[in-house]
Amino acid sequence: MVGILVQEVMTDRFQKIDINAPLSEAIGIFEKEDPDLILVFDGDVYKGVLTQDLIIHSHLKWDPTKAKVKDVYKTAPVIKPDEDLSKAAKLMIEVDLRSLPVGESKAEIIGVISDLMLLDRIAKEEFGKRKVEEFMTKDVITLKPDDTVAKALAAMRDHSISRIPIVNEEGKLDGLVTLHDLIVRFIKPRFRAQTGELVGEKIPPFSTQLREVMIRGVITIQPDATVQEAVAKMIDNNIDGLIIVDENEKVKGILTIKDLLLPISRMVEKEARFYLQLGGDAALLSDFTRERIIDDIKRFVDGYEDLLGNEGIIYLHIRRFSEKFRGVYLYQARMRVVTDRGIFIATGETWGAIQAVHDALRAIERQLLQKAELEKDTHYYKRFLEKMGLD
Repeated sequence: MVGILVQEVMTDRFQKIDINAPLSEAIGIFEKEDPDLILVFDGDVYKGVLTQDLIIHSHLKWDPTKAKVKDVYKTAPVIKPDEDLSKAAKLMIEVDLRSLPVGESKAEIIGVISDLMLLDRIAKEEFGKRKVEEFMTKDVITLKPDDTVAKALAAMRDHSISRIPIVNEEGKLDGLVTLHDLIVRFIKPRFRAQTGELVGEKIPPFSTQLREVMIRGVITIQPDATVQEAVAKMIDNNIDGLIIVDENEKVKGILTIKDLLLPISRMVEKEARFYLQLGGDAALLSDFTRERIIDDIKRFVDGYEDLLGNEGIIYLHIRRFSEKFRGVYLYQARMRVVTDRGIFIATGETWGAIQAVHDALRAIERQLLQKAELEKDTHYYKRFLEKMGLD
């Protein structure tokens, strides 16, 4: 427990929109007011949130000139004003949102709290004196300026990441590419061209070199800087991550808002905790399938807690293809397990969502055993089969 309440940090200023409003109205609010999110209401009752990222990704499924808010918004929990900030951090991680509505109920929304508000306040305490290197991700995927946009998108997909530092031949930071920027510049225009909005307009090819599209003048910080200094840089530049470099501008890590929220969220309870984020087509899963997948992952974490570490986040992206076999859809499960002992990435693709997740878990298991040099010890493998009900 942090000992600081949500109501001490929240703001009572927020944007709202009706669930049946045209999506173009929401786009107008973002362009004019630039809020972190818009709260979605059905009459006087809160229903969920709308973010710019949700709208940008919606271009791949909906025509924004015809879609309504109800086609794109995302459900999100309400946090009470007398809750501890550690609870707010926990919820932000679990639902993958940078802001949360605050209120006593869905009919009594009184404000919002953002991740930067939360971090700014907590960074004034002892937590803010700790060093960046404690929390940064050290296993950084990098690319070169002459690599292509296609390669960057593939790396982001394969590693479930949203930003990649660009380094020169000496390993020094040269620039940065983000998934958000690539979607806006390369993927979104292709969707618009299909709907007739960009007829005759040239769309940049995926073979474009990253030096032509990367962000230059990247905001950086050194490993021995304090968390308070890092948070101040994020706030001043309105960004959600920093590239960590040494005195020679060589990349040493990446620090994101989530990296800082995780230890704060752990203050909610004493025991080790892993958070699961479901994305992609997870909303299409039946309640039974979703609950089975969540239970299987929990059992996997419990069975391998001595190898996984004490805390982490499991990102699971579910994709459902149109192909069927005997009435069962083809699924792909991309899993990224980020723990205090390392990062593990795997993909499973087969008929049925549960089996696809099991295939990904088996691949993660093999990585864990290799890392611990326990490949010849059948104890863990047998325990995994028993817990999955596959023996």
